[in-house]
Amino acid sequence: MSRTTICNSQLYKLLTSNKVISFKQMCHRRSKKKMAFQSNPKSNTQHALNHFDMYYSNYYKEVWPSIRISLLSQQKYCALVNHCDEGTTFKAESILSDLGAEDFIQKAGDISKDLKTEHSQSIETGSLHTEKNKFIVSDDSHKDHTQPSHRSDSIVFSNNNNPIDEKNTSLYDFMPTNKVYTQREFLHQELARQNTFEDTDFPVNVITEDNPRIPDTLKAYCYKKGNIDLFPEPSISRRNSKLGYYMMDAASMLPVIALDVQDNDNVLDMCSAPGGKMLTMLQYPHSGTLLCNDSSKSRLQRLTRTLHSYGNQKMIDKVTVNQDDGVTLNEPSYEKVLVDVPCTNDRHSTLEDDNNIFKPGRMKERLQIPALQKHLLLSGIMSCVPGGSIVYSTCSLSPGQNDGVIQATLEHLWKETNIDISVVDLSYIQTLFKDTFNFYPSCRFGQLVLPNLRANFGPMFICKLHRTK
Repeated sequence: MSRTTICNSQLYKLLTSNKVISFKQMCHRRSKKKMAFQSNPKSNTQHALNHFDMYYSNYYKEVWPSIRISLLSQQKYCALVNHCDEGTTFKAESILSDLGAEDFIQKAGDISKDLKTEHSQSIETGSLHTEKNKFIVSDDSHKDHTQPSHRSDSIVFSNNNNPIDEKNTSLYDFMPTNKVYTQREFLHQELARQNTFEDTDFPVNVITEDNPRIPDTLKAYCYKKGNIDLFPEPSISRRNSKLGYYMMDAASMLPVIALDVQDNDNVLDMCSAPGGKMLTMLQYPHSGTLLCNDSSKSRLQRLTRTLHSYGNQKMIDKVTVNQDDGVTLNEPSYEKVLVDVPCTNDRHSTLEDDNNIFKPGRMKERLQIPALQKHLLLSGIMSCVPGGSIVYSTCSLSPGQNDGVIQATLEHLWKETNIDISVVDLSYIQTLFKDTFNFYPSCRFGQLVLPNLRANFGPMFICKLHRTK
């Protein structure tokens, strides 16, 4: 039997107590205390919140407390009107109007009609900067900012884009080590790298486009800012065999609006499930094809149920449901590609323990998210025909998953391929939806909807790319 060491305080209590306690009983008590401590670990949501506090507070600074409390509060929804037939549409609009909700999509359409775009499809070349919610191209006329049609694989670029002569370096050169890092320190460094965004200077083409079309058939209702009432669950009546409206985060409609689907476009929805963006696209007058892809069989089953609950036969026939890893899709066959990538899903991660990416055992999976996002975006670009458009979106606040993935993708294309990609200025989104959403003013490549107690939608990051060749 092994000897048991007792600290002085425990020994004093043992000697001064009238009650005789055996060594076995004492060990059992200590074991119970240890088990009690281990039986109440941090929840997955608490892990997520601690992570966000550590990284987002430094990035969003004084805005973070407002975002934080909004993530933990009741989410706001909109009701997307189902345009499958006139009876269903009329009944849904009547119900939503009687509740005091407003059609914020058609309101944005009215604003868009009043705006005049100075330049349509005008391309400016230079470094992209953000100032007062607008893209500004630096006026460095003495520098050549055009993208070369051929990139040499033998050239390595430094942070300031000056070529580094690889002949001056060698694998056998001695590089002194300043510090030896533990595995935990390496982990923290990787987390910090993925949750920050360091702007680098490299050529970026900026395109200004006309405001997207908002068809009369696209209608969605939400309550005014400050009203957090919920909509009643839609139901099927004898006269209407389809559900009249679909409840979703209103910010989730923005990627589809930015995609600007035209009548004859062939569309790829690369990560389509659970189907809210698919339903939004089905409200457009559209005679082209729509491929809804997802890698998860269970999520595709949910998408299929949604399609049959809301879509008429014409809508159902238009959709092709496909189960595949989006990374493998690379045939240029589509005029419009939506890449709504898997992400940390920040709102879900702060509220739900189930299927939470911040579960300690999913650390490796979480670290691989930005790389997966980049590969999916590259596949989306490869699937798009020259002259087409790609919209990238996440429901994360992480600058590494948002601007960081866009920057990494653009740098990869610039250095490794002959594909020319331009970033589309989406600043008009803020003008059209200023009465509905709260936007972050300092994104470099796209637009970010921030959760806010008066307009508790999002987060939703969107960036639009145009493939020129």
